[in-house]
Amino acid sequence: MGGWLPLLVSLPFIVTLLYSGLWTSRRYARFNKLPGHYDITGRPTRMAPRRTMVWLLPILFSFSLAVIALLTLVIPKSMQNGDPTIGVIVGGVGLLGGQLFVLRLTEKWARSQP
Repeated sequence: MGGWLPLLVSLPFIVTLLYSGLWTSRRYARFNKLPGHYDITGRPTRMAPRRTMVWLLPILFSFSLAVIALLTLVIPKSMQNGDPTIGVIVGGVGLLGGQLFVLRLTEKWARSQP
């Protein structure tokens, strides 16, 4: 069971990330395009299709976290430094934080639109 723990710990993060894509899709359904890139001040510099921007980061982040968790099963324990479960938690929190930051910038942009 202990070997599979990082994978089990990653599941709530993956579900939350994918749910954020669903929420974002519904929240911004009125827009055909959403910001795809922001400058250092948080202003959008490029627009992209809504479906792409809604699902790109949640799917990419979920895939990354799943790969990290799966690698903890493949990499020998002698090559791992510390508890892999902690690494998955830190990675999940970081990726979730990145998604929340992008959603915050998107919400700020959406409120400025007519």
